[in-house]
Amino acid sequence: MADTEHREQHNHGSGTFVGGDVHGGLWQVFLPPYGKKTSGNPAPTKRQPEQDDEDDYEGALGSLIVAAWVSASAGLAVVYAVMGWPWTDHEPAPGIAARIGGGLVAFYACLAAAAAFFARLAQVFELWSEQCAITAAQSRGRLVARPPASMSRAMAGLTAAAAVAAELLASLYGWSSYGGEVSQRAHLARLNAAANANSARAAAKRSRA
Repeated sequence: MADTEHREQHNHGSGTFVGGDVHGGLWQVFLPPYGKKTSGNPAPTKRQPEQDDEDDYEGALGSLIVAAWVSASAGLAVVYAVMGWPWTDHEPAPGIAARIGGGLVAFYACLAAAAAFFARLAQVFELWSEQCAITAAQSRGRLVARPPASMSRAMAGLTAAAAVAAELLASLYGWSSYGGEVSQRAHLARLNAAANANSARAAAKRSRA
């Protein structure tokens, strides 16, 4: 029987008590982790990220919120331009040239922010799938490993959907470094989430019944 790494556990607070070890709360399966990627690597085939890749996950949640705010603000500006509304009650209605110019700029900024939003969303889903895969790998019973493994596969599917949306929008900015950076971020998140799902599936199969 292959040796497995054993971490000392102290039964403080709630947790999943399996085989004499406390593996942490089940809430870790249903809530996405925030911050750095975990040091554990449940997928042997997963490429070890470089330091700059690790740093890219530092502010994933904050960047997600900022991108959503920028995208919504730019989208609202597009609506104002289309409807011809003034920005304040004390300003006259903008002219047709200002509406067209401002609307195009706002629309372009909206798509750029939306691409960044979906790329960061893919990263959040990837982190979630990784945490679920780690939980599945640490579970010593098949019945206990199956729920986080299923959740990891579901998060991998959501990661792929968000990554595809980000890559499609980023292709509009393929001429710039911004488009390449967003596209690469989404692509790596999709690959890593798929590796997490495969690892979780394997962990569920090799767990003792």
